[in-house]
Amino acid sequence: MKRLKFLKEKWKDCVVANGINADSTISLSVAMLIKVGFLIMVVTGSWYQAQMQFAEHQRKIEDLQNKVTVLTASVEGMESQHIQKLEEENKTLMQKLGLKRK
Repeated sequence: MKRLKFLKEKWKDCVVANGINADSTISLSVAMLIKVGFLIMVVTGSWYQAQMQFAEHQRKIEDLQNKVTVLTASVEGMESQHIQKLEEENKTLMQKLGLKRK
């Protein structure tokens, strides 16, 4: 009986030391609540900052894709102009040599 009473007292001491009293209520300190609130703010802020970085990277990728499309069209135009110049030059050279182009 004494042993059971001793264990019961030790259990109460252990439970109270861990933040739970005999009425099964949790006792929180103000410092702990401030720390938890600060942790929540840090995690939330980090998440929003990461989302903003992802959005910025997505915007930059889309801008680069648009620039590549414009540059591809520009290069195609330059290639066609160069081909036309070469064909005209070839035609004039063949005419100078007296060859007819078929």
